[in-house]
Amino acid sequence: MFGGVGVWVDALEREFGWTRTELSIAFSLGQLEAGLVGPFIGVVVDRLGSRKVVLMGVLTTAVGFVVLSSTKNLPTFYISYVIIFLGAAAGGWLPLMTALNNWFDKKRSLAMGIGGIGFSMGSFLLVPALAWMVAPGNVGWQKTALALGVFFLIIAFPVSKLVRNNPEEYGEVPDGISNQICQSCGERVSRNDLNCTTCGAENSFGSASSTGTGGYNNVIDNPDYSAIEILRIPAFWLISLCHGLSTMLIMTMSLHLILAFRDQGISVQTGALIWGFTMGISGLSQIIGGYFGDRIPKNIGLCVLGCFQSMAVLYATLINQENVWILAPVFCIVFGGSFGGRMPLATSIRGEYFGRKAFGKVLGLGMIPMMIFMTSGTLFAGYWYDVQNSYNMAFYILGSIAFLGSFGFLYARKPSNMIK
Repeated sequence: MFGGVGVWVDALEREFGWTRTELSIAFSLGQLEAGLVGPFIGVVVDRLGSRKVVLMGVLTTAVGFVVLSSTKNLPTFYISYVIIFLGAAAGGWLPLMTALNNWFDKKRSLAMGIGGIGFSMGSFLLVPALAWMVAPGNVGWQKTALALGVFFLIIAFPVSKLVRNNPEEYGEVPDGISNQICQSCGERVSRNDLNCTTCGAENSFGSASSTGTGGYNNVIDNPDYSAIEILRIPAFWLISLCHGLSTMLIMTMSLHLILAFRDQGISVQTGALIWGFTMGISGLSQIIGGYFGDRIPKNIGLCVLGCFQSMAVLYATLINQENVWILAPVFCIVFGGSFGGRMPLATSIRGEYFGRKAFGKVLGLGMIPMMIFMTSGTLFAGYWYDVQNSYNMAFYILGSIAFLGSFGFLYARKPSNMIK
């Protein structure tokens, strides 16, 4: 969906002759709509759990691709992307990251890094294949879209059944939090310990109550913020705005980079291959970023990686047909590495700062400013191309704004009632 959007835009531009701005509007409408429904989805996830929301989201995505396959005019194309993005908002990142946040505490960043590999590996494996499938003379974009719709329809129920909302449903507790209490001294210990490491008592353990003294639902890092309280916390706005600026670049690149390469003499298939490798590297980097994210201040890591990602966007303007195989690998490594490395940090920092109970609301509310930036970036790049017949200045401007915005992470501080 996200990694392959440039392939869809190229196919529709060739088929109907629509401008880049007209095509960008569909993507922007979808992003904006996802941002507006994000808070509602966040509340629903917190109340109903991730599994039910994922099921509804994947089914909605299936409908969107079926509508896309029947596109013959711009309004139908716009409607299809609004439906697709609604499904993505409900069936993807938000509910699944909420489930991971519920299950992991000590290794939250690493878990989210591993959990986000699907996004990168999907682009790495499927974008080049998608570019081949939608090409005239092969499967074609309409049949490919219809096949994807049927595929999502088939997998919706079995995939959602694999989602585990939280550990409490299975008599477990989050990673890094013990579920055993020493009956002699009251200290929390590992379930595998035979003797209390504090007082030495033998076999005097009982399960920690989720509501009683020592229960993990009462620890200081798990307050239940209301939406109004979240909006009053400066860290929420700093994280959301700075994350939005960084995400603005990934969405702009997803939509326009393959087209920019095509305009610079590079074939769509080669451009899709470059983008696929970039996402493949980002997948590996997510594990690395997740590992170090549990060991370093997340806001500092986000600042550094955001700066490198911004510089890679400026660097992309130098790649053309003559130097593609020399410069493109550098872009893949720098952009893919920095984007992938910051993904788990941008999500886990919200869990660290706001806890488990309000996590869905925090992600949902944060989607509004994030989607505004993403919408503005993709539209700006498309409009600039139509006016100047080049993406270069648009990439310079957006990359520079995101570079400066990355420093805002340094000022994001954990709320006072979360500090242990």
